[in-house]
Amino acid sequence: MSTQIQPDSTQRVAKSLAEADQFRRVGKMADAERVCRAALAIDPDSPQLLNYLGLLVRGRGQLDEAAALLGRAVNLAPREAALHNNYGTTQRRLGNLAGAELALRTAIALQGTYPEAYFNLGIVMRELGIFQEALAAQRRAVLQKPDYAEALIEICMLLHREDKDVEALKTIDTALTFAPKSFDAHYYRGTVLTALDRFDEAVEETNIALSLRPNDARALHALGNTLARMRRDEDAIAQYRKALDVNPSFMEAHRDYSALIWQMGRRDESLKSYTDARTRIGDTPDLLLAEADRRILFGENETAEKLLRNGHQKAPERTDIANSLARALTAQKKYDEAVALLGELVKRAPREIYNHRDMAIALLQMGEPREAARVLEEALTIAPHDQVNLAYLTLAYRELGDSRLNDLVDLEKFVRVYDIAAPSGFSDVAAFNNALGEDLMNLHTRNVEPFDQTLRGGTQTPGYLFHRPTRTIGGVRDQIRAAVADYVKNLPDDPNHPLLGRKEETFDYATAWSCRLRSSGYHTNHVHARGWISSAYYVSLPDVVSEGSGEQGWIKFGESNIGLGERDRAERIVKPGVGKLVLFPSYFWHGTVPFTSDDMRLTIAFDVTPGTAQDRKASSSY
Repeated sequence: MSTQIQPDSTQRVAKSLAEADQFRRVGKMADAERVCRAALAIDPDSPQLLNYLGLLVRGRGQLDEAAALLGRAVNLAPREAALHNNYGTTQRRLGNLAGAELALRTAIALQGTYPEAYFNLGIVMRELGIFQEALAAQRRAVLQKPDYAEALIEICMLLHREDKDVEALKTIDTALTFAPKSFDAHYYRGTVLTALDRFDEAVEETNIALSLRPNDARALHALGNTLARMRRDEDAIAQYRKALDVNPSFMEAHRDYSALIWQMGRRDESLKSYTDARTRIGDTPDLLLAEADRRILFGENETAEKLLRNGHQKAPERTDIANSLARALTAQKKYDEAVALLGELVKRAPREIYNHRDMAIALLQMGEPREAARVLEEALTIAPHDQVNLAYLTLAYRELGDSRLNDLVDLEKFVRVYDIAAPSGFSDVAAFNNALGEDLMNLHTRNVEPFDQTLRGGTQTPGYLFHRPTRTIGGVRDQIRAAVADYVKNLPDDPNHPLLGRKEETFDYATAWSCRLRSSGYHTNHVHARGWISSAYYVSLPDVVSEGSGEQGWIKFGESNIGLGERDRAERIVKPGVGKLVLFPSYFWHGTVPFTSDDMRLTIAFDVTPGTAQDRKASSSY
């Protein structure tokens, strides 16, 4: 009688993995998974089988089971770097970014030369918002693997968000030498070229990306954005519509379509994309919220309330929908219901401080400043530099007659006016501002103001103004920086003051843009959410503003946008002048007095933040 020799565990596992891999290579994933499960029944503690099965399961979207399998593999073979890498990428997909970071750092510690782990760590750090560490991880990945196109694309993205677009372009060009058919590389090259105002090249590049993926909604949307910057408005609208045909729930495309249609003067169509999408895919919470928020901006609060009640019923856990519903109620003076709803939101999501703000607004309007102050003070313990909540707190203190108001809002001390000298190469201030005005007017390509800004009766430039390479804009940027440095230097030292406590030697521009007002134009009363110090620089003014005896076109301080009665009025008004710069704390309420003239009122505005600005890409909330 012969005895058959059984292969040992290592041989069995290797054979099973080879068989499973053969099935995987020809697309027979179910058979590959079947082989792995059968093998695990015999060798349940094989890290290799657990890892392979975990990746197969992850591939069909079963993330929890994948994480459990990969976690067992890591426990059985804790010195295997690849297992930690796979476990980390699975944790990222589950949304556990902290767990993903730990696993990937462990993989790198076990195997220092591991470009894939550095690449995955960079993605996790980007999603955590730790952008410098994300960039460092991707640079390390490329250092270890110079032809790592995916890591080069990530580096391009990270440089682009820092406005380092010249370097970003060089990086993406390198990526394309290694991956000439990469959709992502062509897509991001188009994005960077748009940021550099190289629009024709950007269109060509994005079209290459679309030749690789003809129905990619992101690329169609990006092409629309580039065409809008070129003033090819109808072409841009067509691309936004294509993007929304592909993905009706693409909120960024809805936003930009709506904004462009509005600025083209077609207000009646500005909500059409939302209603069309709801017809196609139903009343999803995201669509209901997005449309309702637009309607609130347009003053259509009753319609917004109906949409939001529908959304709140469908997704009662969504605090953003409940918040918008409360704002629609406040706008209709349904204060009791709004305050009750916002009070629940504050309890349920105490760190989402916009709920505190909106609750305080309702309380102020219903005559409860003491409770409003309590709510806002609580919010400021969570986010002490929040300029909007600080601004509303000044209103509560004013209503209460609280002496702390004088320290917060010292209009004589903190509102300062500077005369900005002409940069070198210009004969005088008038000549410089005439040239600057010509450059700025070329950037005012719309006829209508953005619907979500404080501007009324004018236009505003898109994007970050000081990114523009013209001699005049660069010159005024540098001259203004010297004035801001003087303003900061002369601020008193007080670590407990919301303005003075942020004082640093270094500062940066967080946002910058230009505004053009026509006759009867003005800015509504507002504050600047993203700043520390804010501004108005006067480039060109009608005679009625600069020479008139009245206050037409002047900048006013102290009056809010919620109409709190007799005490809610301007307490200081500053006369503009060409070449003058007004600096003030970003939480100061300010607006402008309308004027009547055939000439334009042309200004530059910007926000300054201590240290280095982290993100200039987002639109200003101003």
